[in-house]
Amino acid sequence: MLKKIVNKKGILYEGPVWFKDTLYFVDILKGEVHTLRGDKHTWIKVGTYVSSLQPYKRGGLVVTADKGFYHVSEEGVKTIYEVKEWDNRNRFNDGKCDAMGRYWVGTMNLEEKYPTGALFVLDKGLILRKVLEGITISNGLAWNLDNTKMYYIDSPTKKVFEFAFNLSTGEIRDRKILVDLTRFQGVPDGMTIDSEGYLWVAIYGGGKVIRVSPKGEIVGEIKVPASHTTSVTFGGNDMRTLFITTANDEAEGGYVYAVETDIKGVESFECEF
Repeated sequence: MLKKIVNKKGILYEGPVWFKDTLYFVDILKGEVHTLRGDKHTWIKVGTYVSSLQPYKRGGLVVTADKGFYHVSEEGVKTIYEVKEWDNRNRFNDGKCDAMGRYWVGTMNLEEKYPTGALFVLDKGLILRKVLEGITISNGLAWNLDNTKMYYIDSPTKKVFEFAFNLSTGEIRDRKILVDLTRFQGVPDGMTIDSEGYLWVAIYGGGKVIRVSPKGEIVGEIKVPASHTTSVTFGGNDMRTLFITTANDEAEGGYVYAVETDIKGVESFECEF
């Protein structure tokens, strides 16, 4: 049974991550990083907007906000890396660390219309590489269980793409369409992967989360009372709780929901620079 787990209504809750008994998520447009540990919900303001976060091997979080990457901890907020040549037509959007600790993050067109965005990766030695360009709204990221494939969403395409992934070099190649969601209302947004190698994809504007097999078959869905579902992650004591973030466009939007599943998720990777 789906249940609401926060009482504070956000504007654009996104990027949920479970790490060491705590759920973290952001409110992009308020520039807030939120923490839910048990029933205790706290948040701090980090930037004019915050697009994603990941656990950091040195402790605390790595956060993408404004035009850079920041370390957020009890000591405060410190700059890790700031992008020098920034395209003001864009802002950061979804991001996630891979098994080697690199931070992959995309940008999106502020008008949500033009392919001015890109996908970047911040690698060891704080080297930022552009991996893809011609992106309109860079969104969900995930890797398969043996780290030989990377899954990726550019929302307006209404597709989940699959790339061959080289874990040691951080290179991607051979883009293919894993699943075409054109027939669905809404667009794919954030996603996660479970311990069976299936993707869980939030459908923004569709009020649901779908489960997709490694072959691209849609094998299940969870309906959400908010039509603008933004992202998902697994967590809880046994990693069987699916957390779903939403946007505040209606009465039941702008909350975080949780539902118990029969399937375990996988642990989040930690960033390491």
